[in-house]
Amino acid sequence: MLLKEKQMWPDARLLELIRYDDRSAFEILYNRYASKVFHAAYNLFRDRDVCEDLVQELFIDIWAKRQQLNVDNVHAYLKVAIKNRVLAYIRSQKAMLDVTAMEQLIEDYTADSETLQHDITRLLEKNVAELPEKCRQIFILSRKEYLSNKEIASRLNISIKTVENQMTIALRYLRTTGLTDYLTIAALFSVFTRK
Repeated sequence: MLLKEKQMWPDARLLELIRYDDRSAFEILYNRYASKVFHAAYNLFRDRDVCEDLVQELFIDIWAKRQQLNVDNVHAYLKVAIKNRVLAYIRSQKAMLDVTAMEQLIEDYTADSETLQHDITRLLEKNVAELPEKCRQIFILSRKEYLSNKEIASRLNISIKTVENQMTIALRYLRTTGLTDYLTIAALFSVFTRK
């Protein structure tokens, strides 16, 4: 297949090929988005080398997780993922963030928050639906109905220890499904935007 033809393909098709170890599809995706992702990072702090490293790490991570990757909107995913990496880098105190850059980041986040919230909700619902039945039931009672472990145990006629174990399983699974990029950045921004 001609490389030129692949370059015209939509992101979803490229991701499908990447899942099957197609390096040329990955290269096309990288070339399509790397500079945009770099500029998003560079707008936060003006260190070209650090920004280039963060972009490389992001795409290396995507390649490493290619077979589990479940992304509907590549542009939105990359935007959130690079912001997450930038903030993690800043929190590690390896870099200082420009105050105006932080204000811009907060402004961008506010504009994107509805989309981000929709993405988080959709991903959470999808991944919760994939939990084993008892585990899913306990997770929903805990997180949607806000019942305590004791109340859940009483309602389902099981031990509190079983509830705790099932919640641990649910949370561990959800951490491995790609939600962490979304949830971490949402938590970080809630700290920065709190009045």
